[in-house]
Amino acid sequence: MVLRDVRGDFPILDRCIGDAPIVYLDSAATSLTPTPVIDAVTRFYTHYNANVHRAVHQLSEEATEAFEGTRIALARLLGADEDEIVFVRGATEGVNLVRSCLPGIRHVVTTIMEHHSNFLPWAYRDETRVVGVTPDGLLDMAELDSVLQGGFDSGLVAVTHVSNAIGTINPIGTIIRKAHDAGALVLIDAAQSVPHMPVDVKALDVDMLVISAHKMLGPGGVGVLYIKKKLLGELTPWHLGGNIVDQVHRDHFTLQPGPARIEAGTPAIEAVIGWGAAIDYLAALGLENVQQHEHALVEYALSRLADIRNVHIVGPTDATVRGVGVLFYIDGLEAHSVARLLSNQSSVLVRSGYHCAQPLHEALDVLPTVRASFYVYNTTQDIDELAKGLEAIVSLL
Repeated sequence: MVLRDVRGDFPILDRCIGDAPIVYLDSAATSLTPTPVIDAVTRFYTHYNANVHRAVHQLSEEATEAFEGTRIALARLLGADEDEIVFVRGATEGVNLVRSCLPGIRHVVTTIMEHHSNFLPWAYRDETRVVGVTPDGLLDMAELDSVLQGGFDSGLVAVTHVSNAIGTINPIGTIIRKAHDAGALVLIDAAQSVPHMPVDVKALDVDMLVISAHKMLGPGGVGVLYIKKKLLGELTPWHLGGNIVDQVHRDHFTLQPGPARIEAGTPAIEAVIGWGAAIDYLAALGLENVQQHEHALVEYALSRLADIRNVHIVGPTDATVRGVGVLFYIDGLEAHSVARLLSNQSSVLVRSGYHCAQPLHEALDVLPTVRASFYVYNTTQDIDELAKGLEAIVSLL
């Protein structure tokens, strides 16, 4: 493997179910947290627990410096400017912020492979078109071309970079160019890509992008909306309160410039600071190395599971266009039953159900599925444990 062995950095991996250490294969839902992130959160509470952006006393200034340090780190990670990074509660809130607060959007294109958080805000509008997938789980680019044909002024293309369910890596650069040529803005759900591979918003020329900290070794409850400066100035605040204002008078108020005009109230300070430690941790590993490591795991998992009787893999079988993990089902067994058996009998922890992608399951004509997803702390041995658990299950059929 490309990465050094990092398992010792994740204390939860010492946890056992029965006598067996856990095998955590649910990182597409929530990643585990390394000790440096836990330490950063603890250090905030024990050394400089204070609000940010308000006071001039020592603790507040230290908290503000650490908080804004994460904004700087995120800008560096994404190739963005610091004043294009807006803190939100997660990728879901980032999408809904765009939906509710960016004026002028009339037509929307989204896809059937979206996570519900990038599907529900758009799919039920009269002006929305939903692009489908091919039988092997790739985005139907011909249909996208057809939808965009003739121009798409006042439009938005809202698309995932990497499917959280089937793992398809979309040709996001091509999609952005096609959308811009048609006159549309582009919003990327990057919750499953930024934690796993290098993503440069300037090189892609993407207009908006959302991510969540808990998908990339960080705490829960915080995410980011990256948004180009010219669009940030068009966003209307959807929460009014402290921090967003420059002046408040009886009959009017003025907003602060930049991200502050959107970030009302006290933020999740400790989560943002912990996220900064997670970004530093990933930077030390190198996202190119992370990507290579996970590609090797996905390739191995596709091969290993393909040999197990009654196990059917859903989505692309080419590891080069597949991220996150492997989606599958077993003939004759309900997905939740498979996940429970793996947990109870093998200490292997996977996801089961629709994975917040029920329209995609319906489009591919499959019932709820099982998903094994990987990250920096996983190894081929983990996949072997998954395979052994599945073999034990199918042996009973």
